[in-house]
Amino acid sequence: MGDVDVVIAGGGPAGCAVAAALAELGLSVLLVDAGVDRHKQLAGELLHPTGVRDLRALGFGDVVDAWQSQPVRGFAVRFQAPARTLILPYGSGVTGLSLDHATLTNSLLESVARRPGVTLLGRARVTAVEHNDARGVRLRFSQQGAEHTLHARLLVAADGRASPVRRMLGIAEHHARISTMLGVTVDSACLTHPGHGHQFVGGPLHVLAYAIQPGVARVMVDLPLGSTTQTLKGHPELLHTLPSGLKAEVWRALEEGPAPRMASNDDWLAETVWVESAVLVGDAAACCHPLTASGMASCFHDARALQEALRRHPGPIHRALEHYARERRPAQRTRVALASALYSAFARHDEGMRALRQGLLHYWEHSPRGARASMALLSSEEPRMRVMTREYLRVVGHALIAMLSPQAQAGRLRSAAPLLRASGPPLRDAVASAVEQMGSWLHRRVRRPVYRLARAGWASPRRAFASSR
Repeated sequence: MGDVDVVIAGGGPAGCAVAAALAELGLSVLLVDAGVDRHKQLAGELLHPTGVRDLRALGFGDVVDAWQSQPVRGFAVRFQAPARTLILPYGSGVTGLSLDHATLTNSLLESVARRPGVTLLGRARVTAVEHNDARGVRLRFSQQGAEHTLHARLLVAADGRASPVRRMLGIAEHHARISTMLGVTVDSACLTHPGHGHQFVGGPLHVLAYAIQPGVARVMVDLPLGSTTQTLKGHPELLHTLPSGLKAEVWRALEEGPAPRMASNDDWLAETVWVESAVLVGDAAACCHPLTASGMASCFHDARALQEALRRHPGPIHRALEHYARERRPAQRTRVALASALYSAFARHDEGMRALRQGLLHYWEHSPRGARASMALLSSEEPRMRVMTREYLRVVGHALIAMLSPQAQAGRLRSAAPLLRASGPPLRDAVASAVEQMGSWLHRRVRRPVYRLARAGWASPRRAFASSR
């Protein structure tokens, strides 16, 4: 096989999006797909409005229109104590969608394989990266038992959270297992708020549910590490937070349906998203707990960011990859931090997190603007860490207000100290990231232009920044 401009490892949603984005630039793209059975995977199925917009911008509008997908207008969050359901809407006039993972991925793969400049290799894997420098990448891949070697200007790892290519490139990673996800399908009529994703929080187990096709809904149950289907079957009280109809449907699926799909919930964070002429996108770069359902929207955002970086810097590849890393970083850090903070608030049962849940409930009940702001963060519409920091502080403030309200139980004020202790670490990390984002903005908008003027002899950096020293 002859050399190509780009090799993409992985034919999932991220790989398909990147293939479409780079082929649009006139690059020759080889998409290497392992050909796994996606009907057995428990993976991304809910797509926020930002992801729908990015898919259409990448030329998949006909695919989106052909899907028998279900509209998603926001999330219905059901709290256990006190029993209350609150609606977090998307912005006015926008909707997301949800559908079965295999249908979504296979249709994207079929569509992108027909694009000019894209060659799809099925049942193939990248097996080694033999050389990687500023001039390009030499790699090996296998297909039907035969080994092949080729050279590419750019290698894109879109092969998921446990990315083998990331390890071949020697990129360090931070990995932590969080929990195990069990997924079953049920009658969607048992969902209490049609057209919404459902979050059930504050009970023994966190549960996420949404429709994936007419009459069918996916229910995903977050289990502690080491749990199995038998763990859930042996402890029916673990699902008592669910409405009676939904709980009965889950039990029916466990007893009568096909074997549940299982997946591991992990934090995977790469220390860098590029090295020489290779780059990571989607879950290969960063993966977090799926309760925010932001994984696919994130990978489509990565595809468009990489496309824009290569369009703006068609010369040396390192300049384009630096630009890509810089542009994607704020939204990704906010997404990962938000998923971690929300999972702690929704699933943990210590006194501090119970108080924080009360703060969320009080905030969303009393502030429609706050509910919209939270949904903008959750759906990746709002990427700024300083906004997340502001919203987190408001939730803590509302938690303290809830403790002082006349309706609060006696002794609730004792939760103030645990609340502040539990909120400290995520808030500290959020503030540090917000400061970093603001510093990056300052460098791009102020310092870099001043230094350009300085090189031309029109300004003095020392004078320009004297007041900030």
